[in-house]
Amino acid sequence: MMDTLVKANMVSMIRMSGLVMPGMVKRGRGVVINIGSASSDLPSPLLSVYAASKAFVDKFSESLKMEYEKSGIIVQVVKPGFVCSNMSQIRRSTFLAPTAKKFVQSALSTVGVSSNTTGFFPHDLLVMSVNMIKEIAQPFAVWLVLRTMEKSRARFLKKYKSQ
Repeated sequence: MMDTLVKANMVSMIRMSGLVMPGMVKRGRGVVINIGSASSDLPSPLLSVYAASKAFVDKFSESLKMEYEKSGIIVQVVKPGFVCSNMSQIRRSTFLAPTAKKFVQSALSTVGVSSNTTGFFPHDLLVMSVNMIKEIAQPFAVWLVLRTMEKSRARFLKKYKSQ
């Protein structure tokens, strides 16, 4: 499982960048949108390898931006929170979990505006709130995130066992 996460979130990004960047440099323009996760900015119990691999996405994207901005290439990392999707297994949209279509529309509106974004204003509020709580009372913030992740895992396992 860990190898799959590292390959999907890190190795594939390095290889794809190596393939597309030379052509963008030659054309003098391009846009790279790397998908990170809000978990890279939040306490992430039960998601340590996933969150660490997404922290790599942040750092890699930041470095690519610095390396290629003089070549006319925009590099952005989008770090969503929960989105209704098969992967998240969230079926109904909410204020904090938009439909994939709504999220993509919002995230695309940030291209060229912000190099590091959650892509969705309610996700910005969530990250800011958790980070504020973390600064004031880190044990509470970690407990809050852990409780949320445990509930999410329990729902997944319940559904998985019923199949």
